[in-house]
Formats: sequence, structure tokens, C-alpha cells
Amino acid sequence: MSCFSSTSANKTKEPTIQIQFISRDFEENKLIPSGLFESKDLLFLLAELSKKEDPSMRFISTNRTEEIMEVNGVRNTWNEGWVVYVNGERMDGVQMKRGVKVRPTDQIQIRYEAVERVFGRPIN
Repeated sequence: MSCFSSTSANKTKEPTIQIQFISRDFEENKLIPSGLFESKDLLFLLAELSKKEDPSMRFISTNRTEEIMEVNGVRNTWNEGWVVYVNGERMDGVQMKRGVKVRPTDQIQIRYEAVERVFGRPIN
């Protein structure tokens, strides 16, 4: 007769907010502990990850907008940049500055993809 008992199977997993970073060079998931019904400011969470350098991130911040400029050495260019999505909806820098609240149930992706720049192309 054989019995199987696992104490870890009975433990409830603590809710986490998951942030997924996606580029052609890497894919990385970060888990941040959170209360089940607790919402947190996405920009604050990203700043905390940046402060820990996990992953290494750089932002540009103005009175009106926030923009992720670099993640793990992959920098924005005139053609590509880091774009934030929450539940499939693209977030712009103005929304980020005003505050985007996220919960463990939200899907958060930060993707390096083709973008259009407002200021035109650089002169070589």
C-alpha cells in the first residue's frame, strides 16, 4: 500500500503580477507579489524593477510622458522601441504618466517592436 501526501500541494499560491518583456534577443518574465484584489501603479512597478536592475531598464521622463528607452541593453531606435501593453491594449506615455493600475489578473507585456517617431529621422 502506498500513500502520497504533499504539504506544498495544499498551500495557496500568493497572487503575483506578471510582467513579460519580449524582444527578438530575449524573453523574460518578472513576478511581483501582490494581494489578490490589490491594484498597483504599473509605472511604480517598472521603476522598482529598474531600481533593482532586474531587468536593467532606463526611462525618459518629462512633465507629460514616460517612456521606456532601454531594457537589458536593447535601446529604442528611430524604427523600433519598447511598447507597453495591458490586456492587449497599447499604453502610451501619457497614460503611463497619469497612472495605469494593474492587478494579478491583468496581462502585461512590454514588447520591442516597430514604432513611428514624431520627431522625424536622424541625419547621418
